[in-house]
Amino acid sequence: MKKIIYIPLDERPCNRLFPMMMAESQHTIEIVSPPVKLLSQKKRTADIEGLWDFVFRQIETGDALIMPLEMMGYGGLLPSRLHHRDIQQRKILIERMKRLKITAPHLKIYMSALIMRTPQYNSADEEPDYYEEYGYRLFRNAYLLDKKNRVGLSESEEQEWKAIEIPKVYQRDYEERRQYNRETLLEILELVESHVIDFMVIPQDDSSEYGYTAIDQHSISQKIRDLRLQTSVMMYPGADESGATLLGRCFNELLGQCPKIYPYFSSIQGPLIIPKYEDRPMYESLQSHIYAAGCQEAKTVEEADFILAINCPGKIMEEAMMQGEKDISYTSHRHLLSFVYHIKQWLDMKKPVALADCAFINGGEVELVTLLDDLEILDRLISYKGWNTYCNTLGTSIAQGIFAYHQADVPSIMHHLIYHLLDDLFYQAIIRPQITATLKDKGLSYFDLKTQGPLISKEIERQMHRYYQHFIKHSFKNVTITELKAYSPWNRMFEVGLDLKIEVK
Repeated sequence: MKKIIYIPLDERPCNRLFPMMMAESQHTIEIVSPPVKLLSQKKRTADIEGLWDFVFRQIETGDALIMPLEMMGYGGLLPSRLHHRDIQQRKILIERMKRLKITAPHLKIYMSALIMRTPQYNSADEEPDYYEEYGYRLFRNAYLLDKKNRVGLSESEEQEWKAIEIPKVYQRDYEERRQYNRETLLEILELVESHVIDFMVIPQDDSSEYGYTAIDQHSISQKIRDLRLQTSVMMYPGADESGATLLGRCFNELLGQCPKIYPYFSSIQGPLIIPKYEDRPMYESLQSHIYAAGCQEAKTVEEADFILAINCPGKIMEEAMMQGEKDISYTSHRHLLSFVYHIKQWLDMKKPVALADCAFINGGEVELVTLLDDLEILDRLISYKGWNTYCNTLGTSIAQGIFAYHQADVPSIMHHLIYHLLDDLFYQAIIRPQITATLKDKGLSYFDLKTQGPLISKEIERQMHRYYQHFIKHSFKNVTITELKAYSPWNRMFEVGLDLKIEVK
């Protein structure tokens, strides 16, 4: 049995639990992860020293280590946007990375490191306090400046740019932190060149064509080319799926396999659509995620180890909560029934199918799931996901496919399917907007449930049971949900955590 040491990007279920749930369907690997008490808690910094102690205790008997720069270098995802670390602390980080390989030369090290995001809105929920008032201005100022330097501005854009006012102290704080993070990432790339790190991914969260993220991306891309690291460092949109992607690649390499994936989009224009909050067409991101996970693209169904069925928009992508009044292009530029019948045909051919439900952003599609249920094929999938961004769903769908397509544990797959139906479809697309609409009258907000978090969670549980019974009529007949408890990891509405137990008869 192979031992993999897994360090999550943060403590939320998508980063801590999803990869562990995937690995449960295989019995050839052991996943070791640090106790939750060592991890970050939203903006509270993790116990970095405790995490490094944990890692060094585990590596001599480990076969591989998966670690994010954010957790091990800054103490978590949000602390990486808030820290005031200095050059000496960076030197300690680099020396510790080198010592990993000296202590355990056999260890394969997989690393993720984000290009620090620049949200396009005012909110301090995940950013410095001043982002509540100046967030959009920080984004827009850098966006227009970068565009001005690269292609020029229109007269109206020039006037807009000159009118933007940001206190210098805030702009300096933001830009100095970005510079520190960028320079740290550039030094980490040299560890890839010297084979301290075996493989690395650099996801981009909330990316844009111009601005801070694009500027950082340019300098990092240049360094990758200069060091000729294109086969061992990959950069693409994403973030919270990166742990699952690296776990999938690690599993493939430990077993000496390279699964072939046949991708199929639900609309002809789907591969060319640029999803919300991302900077490139769907197909370009697909290629990045396939190869980052240690897989390859199959050109025919027959040669594929599993099918990746990608439910995409017909022309434009909307929020999942809007699907009751969805744009006409979802039907005029997409034939959903044909897509579902293709899935049934492949399943009847005994081809495993992982379904990435990416027609909408921030939630799955109700009509798709009801069609799958009507054809009694929903519980024959090896994966269903439709959470957050396109690349979040894409990366975790590929990873789940890797673990589930061959000799997988059926109860684990059933658990995974039901978990993501409850979360991605019923919570994100239906329950979340309904409950959010009631928060203001209760003195609560989307980003702060105050002391009412447990009561809100109880309502979420009730609604999940209700919608599961309402929509799932023909699937999971041999599966019983024996326990379902919801909780709010960051005491807000954006994500939900589930303690889910099922019984498979």
